[in-house]
Amino acid sequence: MKHKFFRYSLIVVFLFGASGCKKILTEQPRTSFTPSFFTTTDGLQGGIAGIYSSFRGFWGTQIFTQLFNSGTDESKRGSAADVTHWFTYNNPAIKSNTDDYLGFWNTLFIDINTANGILQYGADANIPAATKTQLLAQAKFLRGFCYYYLVTTFGAVPLHTNFNTSASAADAPSPLADVYAQIIKDLNEAAADLPNTPAANNGKPATKATALYLLAKTYLWRGWSAAAQTTDFTTAYTTAKNLIDNKATYNLDLLPYFPSVFVEGNEYGKEVLFVIDHTKDLKYGQNNATGSGGGGAGANQSNFFWRPTYTNVNANYPAAGGANMTVRDVANGRPFQRIRPNTKYIIDQAFANRATDSRYDGTFQTVWLSNSTASSVKGSTGVTTPRGTLINQVDTSIWMADRIVTPAERAAFKGVIFEPEHLAGATVPYTTAFYPSMRKWDDSTRADMNDYSDRPYIMFRFADLYLIAAEAAFKGGATLQDAANMINVLRTRAALKANQTPAQYTAAVAAQQITAAQVTLDFILDERSRELFAEDTRWWDLSRTKKLVERVQLWNSEGSAGVQSYNMLRPIPQTQISLVTEGPAFPQNPGY
Repeated sequence: MKHKFFRYSLIVVFLFGASGCKKILTEQPRTSFTPSFFTTTDGLQGGIAGIYSSFRGFWGTQIFTQLFNSGTDESKRGSAADVTHWFTYNNPAIKSNTDDYLGFWNTLFIDINTANGILQYGADANIPAATKTQLLAQAKFLRGFCYYYLVTTFGAVPLHTNFNTSASAADAPSPLADVYAQIIKDLNEAAADLPNTPAANNGKPATKATALYLLAKTYLWRGWSAAAQTTDFTTAYTTAKNLIDNKATYNLDLLPYFPSVFVEGNEYGKEVLFVIDHTKDLKYGQNNATGSGGGGAGANQSNFFWRPTYTNVNANYPAAGGANMTVRDVANGRPFQRIRPNTKYIIDQAFANRATDSRYDGTFQTVWLSNSTASSVKGSTGVTTPRGTLINQVDTSIWMADRIVTPAERAAFKGVIFEPEHLAGATVPYTTAFYPSMRKWDDSTRADMNDYSDRPYIMFRFADLYLIAAEAAFKGGATLQDAANMINVLRTRAALKANQTPAQYTAAVAAQQITAAQVTLDFILDERSRELFAEDTRWWDLSRTKKLVERVQLWNSEGSAGVQSYNMLRPIPQTQISLVTEGPAFPQNPGY
């Protein structure tokens, strides 16, 4: 796109004050690239690194996490949510705040222009041919990646494949079919040249498998879209299946135990296809110093957002009085309360089978141990409650039960038991501040209890290929039995639980299997929740499958009254629309 803002990068800044957290967007000038720059080693490598670096400003950050996880069947707003209009589908407020997505829009188009420069002029770079081929393949992948997220978020967008060196006040969306065709072309060409596996000690940048994964998902998206071609679902299925069948070539596989996927240190493991790397090194200018709280524009704060206020549960709760039983520490993390699980959906539907499926336990923290100080020693005396004195790091002080407990259980429990708020008879119900905590992004390695995380942020997982293949098969790309087979691989893995006997495991595997007759679109979407909860896919999943309105109305009482079919696309940022002052006006998406 020929933007007026091609020389700028958008940085999200958070201002904290007495009134809370306010989001503002600021433009910071950066040096503009010239064509000759892309004929140098520094130009090619710097351009690629700059695109990768830009992703840190979104995935794992505060506003982005809420914008793309809110307003679904999976989640509701926490007590400190920021963009509440997207949680409730307050569409008048949404229409007044279309620039919520301006940073995402701008940065992806800036990245596309950088990739265009690399691809247009990089062939003339005087560097070893093999290195050049790899860098150009990275640029093709990254351009395809950026357009993938633009088209799946906003629909038809401008398509530009030449490097832009001057501002223009005219532009228009390209046909949806053209945008998808370019993504598919870029990803096919990238896959042809990218390596099968990452270089040693080089993290998890794009590889051939990453490009093929995103290619399969692009075919799946196009198959659902107005630009669909008759072979899209078949191609999505075969692309995903071939990648699965050749997993040894790419050093990929499912880990045998679901909770281990998210154990710190496994971010570069066999199940992970692609990550966004993070660092505490201040020279990159994206983080604050450790111990200062917060993080900075590019900091990974994913370990904060789903955390409840476990620090505010006193010994007499729900009555006032008494000391808090668990205080903030590094292990339990900073309770931001921005977003919370929609417990009606997760308890009654997605994770209803908790007896033979490990994914509820692997996704949610439901117990907190007593610690009367941040440095409590195991075995020391904790807070005294009406039911006894807690022993630090031994006794459970808070239990987010997944059912209604008996009076006898409550009387025998020293701490406080919460129950799902939607269940009749809940004595101490979950609230917007007290709920099970999503645990996938926990980071116990932080130096300070308020520090951001430097864990690599997992973007794409091998497990998703089975779900892509299942959905494509369900839509006619293969058979329903093929779909069931794919889903059963994940369900078999999920049957393994901690402290299981062999006999229990065998019984759990049998209980987890589904038949072809059980495969429906709703079942696939529930399975996606079980496997990918909070991995920044849900709004896109419901948008792609045209299920957003139906499932929000069915499960989410906060958003049910406001959600509309046009919410399956996000609005074009008004600032972008206003920049187009020549030629036809840039259109807003319908409904906004």
